Amino acid sequence: MLPQVAAQSPGKATNAQGKPGEAARAALLKGQSKEDANAGTVTIMTQRVLDGPLMRAALDLSTLLDDGERFEKMRVLPVVARGKMQNLWDILYLNGVDMGFVQGDTLEILKDDPQIAYIKSKVRYITVMFPEEITIVARSDIPSLQALAGKKVSINAKGTASNVTAPIIFRRLGINATLESEESAAAIARLRSGDLAAHVFLLAKPAGPILQLKGEGLRILPIPYSEVFLDYYLPSKLTSADYPNLIPPGQQVETIAVGQVLAAINVPEQSERYRKIERFVDAFFSRFDELRKPGFLPQWKNVNISAEVRGWTRFKAAQDWLSNQSKRESAPQGNLRTTFKTYLEQTDRANGTDSDEKLFQEFLEWYRTKHR
Repeated sequence: MLPQVAAQSPGKATNAQGKPGEAARAALLKGQSKEDANAGTVTIMTQRVLDGPLMRAALDLSTLLDDGERFEKMRVLPVVARGKMQNLWDILYLNGVDMGFVQGDTLEILKDDPQIAYIKSKVRYITVMFPEEITIVARSDIPSLQALAGKKVSINAKGTASNVTAPIIFRRLGINATLESEESAAAIARLRSGDLAAHVFLLAKPAGPILQLKGEGLRILPIPYSEVFLDYYLPSKLTSADYPNLIPPGQQVETIAVGQVLAAINVPEQSERYRKIERFVDAFFSRFDELRKPGFLPQWKNVNISAEVRGWTRFKAAQDWLSNQSKRESAPQGNLRTTFKTYLEQTDRANGTDSDEKLFQEFLEWYRTKHR
């Protein structure tokens, strides 16, 4: 008698020929198809300084938000970039680039560019990031910024942040220096040889490339804050704790900082790409408070996701999220305020003084903590 072979349904692991069935193949391939791999993946152009805060911020976002065994739900892919000015062009023109870190003064820098109207229509910001400081490292025989007039100053490689902002700083201060585009390592070598008077960095303090510099024959020049910087720049300072090799113990040097934004390509709301960025925004903003906990970059504590940037338009999904969040927070506050007022009146405690308002704000903070 021939052995009986049990009939197998299409969903069985193998068919009569011992090959995987359709359901088994689908299970094996889940998360491995091109569609699954790209469905939740977004790219963020970062910077070339691998230990810099913006690179670490992108890695933090990847660590926090990556979701799915093969990342089909959400994957944040940091991309090493040339610099934040180049990031703008990459967002606009490079295939597959969704977002990138860009300087807050970029649109002002490009205001006379023939493409400015197109650029403004195609780029949006999601949130303001932490600022980065201008640090001008000069030979020790250079006493001040004004002494750089007529001398050769490196402003880093083309496309980098300092290459964009440094000319604005010198122009606004009326210092007619000879500005050259030179990569930092080569510029420092020329600085030590006497061929350059100074080199300009634009990095968040304390920055690794500056920390590595030995102080012999070098110093950091102060940049006093004035009204010429009111539009896009912030006052800041560098201390001996930031750069002990370049600033004597207990001393500090005035400087200015440049705000950064996380920018995105402006695409139609009906597109799959918009939905991917929208999904990222929702995950990022919803879990933002987690980035302020130990284990992530300390600078996240200085980020306010609702802060606005002069001259920029926010990505619609980000603006919608913030608007909805504001409604969610204000509605319960109004209801709670009415309940709180009734309670004070019924207990004969209402007196219309500031103490009532202070007590309510303390109660409201307690309520938010309990209902997060």
